[in-house]
Amino acid sequence: MKILSVLFAGLLLYTTAAARQPQQGVAVKKAGDGFHLYIDGVQTYIKGVGGTNAIDVASASGANAFRTWGGTVESIKNDTELAAVNNMYILQGISMTKDSASYFDENYKNKMRADVRQLAEAYKDEPRILAWALGNEIELGNANIRAAWLFVEELAQLIKSIDKRHLVITVISHNAEALDSIARFCPSLDFVGINSYGSIVSIADMVNKSAYKGAFMVTEWGPTGFWEVPKTTWGAPLEQTSEEKRQVYEQRYNNYILANKRCLGSFVFLWGQKQERTPTWFSMFLERNVKGLPVSGEKTPMVEAMQRVWAQKEPPQTAPVIKSMRLNRQAASGNVRVRVGETIAAEVDATDREQKQFTFVWEILKEATVLGFGGSYEPRPDRYGEVITSGKNQIKTSVKEPGNYRLFVYVLDNTGFASTVNIPFQVY
Repeated sequence: MKILSVLFAGLLLYTTAAARQPQQGVAVKKAGDGFHLYIDGVQTYIKGVGGTNAIDVASASGANAFRTWGGTVESIKNDTELAAVNNMYILQGISMTKDSASYFDENYKNKMRADVRQLAEAYKDEPRILAWALGNEIELGNANIRAAWLFVEELAQLIKSIDKRHLVITVISHNAEALDSIARFCPSLDFVGINSYGSIVSIADMVNKSAYKGAFMVTEWGPTGFWEVPKTTWGAPLEQTSEEKRQVYEQRYNNYILANKRCLGSFVFLWGQKQERTPTWFSMFLERNVKGLPVSGEKTPMVEAMQRVWAQKEPPQTAPVIKSMRLNRQAASGNVRVRVGETIAAEVDATDREQKQFTFVWEILKEATVLGFGGSYEPRPDRYGEVITSGKNQIKTSVKEPGNYRLFVYVLDNTGFASTVNIPFQVY
């Protein structure tokens, strides 16, 4: 009896000690009619950014993760070091093709198997990695097929056979058919990443009506996309002002991400700068090192928006507020057309809560014609004439070559914030 008492006491001490140990690894757990994410036993809501630009600013603003779209053993090492310094986690992408033919090509598949195995073995114990993301919107090519999703499932099982710490997901566009395919063919995935822009207002309805019953994360979101907005009569999409973007970033985060119990968090796009139809459309920071353009990576109002929603309080500094812009007294929706050499008079109405002095930077770019798709490279359009920098909110200029153009203005408050707006116009 005494021996049994000693054994019981020992077992109790072991159990108690084990209970005190933090749970290792990343897990998704059901919670009522929703889900929670846990990292080493700590419930964690992902406040993420897309890209590795200005991660120190992201961390200081309240973010706790960043997303990449691919990487090698060497580049991931740099990312994990960046994450560690800034106390962040990584949604680590593994690039996969959108070409359906490749999913019947054993050479491609064998290379993917080898690459995935190498990554999983190299980083199976890395505490800064949150999950592996197999592919990004592969269904947007012609790969929304059974063979592709079965291969995603195979790779997910391969990772899980090696890596017991991290989760495995795939990322799709706002696509109900793809979500149903994942439910059917990819049972090993821990959750699904969904990229959604203007359509985010219907993301809950899409997820709830699908065959997929698990958790999800909004892995890209931001302004209304160029494919979702009105266009001029010559086909130029109308970009929101940065103030309009700020408002939709806040509304979309609070109403469609934070409020959804099946959503584990999000990665706002793009915490950096890229050319995609314009240099400003998805960019949360201005450009750097563009010859003749006196801007240097300033924060836009969308950064202000994320500081506000992540912290649920007012940020200490805010961006200029652009109320409107007119070109020859017309808004962007007015299909502005001018004759060759005709005077163009433009004016922007901007205010600032902190009453800062503004610098106005004006630039005319030709409408983008060499276009990137699905994240592929797109060159910055050619500039027409010279950049005009002044303290005035209006300019007069002219264009002497027929074609399609955009007039941009950057409103800098000289505290590290800047706001933008542009109007497409046609010269005939």
